[in-house]
Amino acid sequence: MNSALDAVSHQQRLPLAVFDASHGQPNWAQTGFSSREMHTNFAGLMELLCRLGCRCVSAGQGLSAAELSDARLLVIPPPTGTYKAAKESWMPLPESLFSGDNVRDILGFLEAGGRMLAFAYRFGDWFTGSNLRELLGPLGCLLNDDAVIDLQVLRSKNPLEAFFDTPRCLLPLAWSVEGVSAVRWRTMATFTILPGARVRPLALSSGGACISFNRSLRRITFASLPIAVVGLYGQGRFALFGGPHAFETGKFGLLASHDNARFLQNVVRWLLEDKPPNLTAEPAAHHSEGTFFFSNGLDVIRNDEDFGNQHTLAYVERLLRRTGVLKALARPEWMP
Repeated sequence: MNSALDAVSHQQRLPLAVFDASHGQPNWAQTGFSSREMHTNFAGLMELLCRLGCRCVSAGQGLSAAELSDARLLVIPPPTGTYKAAKESWMPLPESLFSGDNVRDILGFLEAGGRMLAFAYRFGDWFTGSNLRELLGPLGCLLNDDAVIDLQVLRSKNPLEAFFDTPRCLLPLAWSVEGVSAVRWRTMATFTILPGARVRPLALSSGGACISFNRSLRRITFASLPIAVVGLYGQGRFALFGGPHAFETGKFGLLASHDNARFLQNVVRWLLEDKPPNLTAEPAAHHSEGTFFFSNGLDVIRNDEDFGNQHTLAYVERLLRRTGVLKALARPEWMP
């Protein structure tokens, strides 16, 4: 009897990791694919946290200050709205949005020393029908309505299987690359870091043919941009990713690919540790302060520029429409 009570007491003393399931994460199953919850696509992350000594629970009824009071880490898988099969798109769902109270309580959790790991999705809130941007803005970074896409890969791959790689030189923080040579990602959003924010890029896209296309602004960027960031808020710290696939275990998950699992482990260890956070970038990581528009091959195409640029913009838009990247694709009947 005492041993059973001791085991329960030990479990209760373990650091608590709360997986948010209250902002539409179960709704991803409406497409016919897996949901994005602790026990489905995020099972690999849950297993890692358990190996690192955490106790993991799922929160399906909202994220209040009371529910976060005992938590060490908050994990927010990509939030979304409700799926409209006829249009293959996500629509906002009021009960899935982050309320003002949610944002206040999560920020309070971070300010008091909590840790957060959050994931967006390609084309940001424009695509998912969510309002994750409202939570991330006060942290000092903006979630962009764009997607990083390797145009060369997209021509030969199903859009859900398209990928791009970041070598070690595009992972600027020394502690994140221990045991890591490269990380593989799927199409994902980028972040703009606000001037003066205590936020740094964790991973950069490669630029060039690996473009960023902003759907809301109809803008193409050939620069190397932040696809993941880390930062500090009050006494807490956070890591944000522009997409989930690199660390998922579902059909299109890449956790077992390249050095993804080791990179995730490095990030989670940084989030959970108590020693002073190190946000110093390696000298070889070429970026500037402020909004982090990088100098290696920056070329931005806007609506009002010349005819040649409009040709490029139109070509990319046609390619994205033809391949289905702009749609929330449902699981086809032929797929097992």
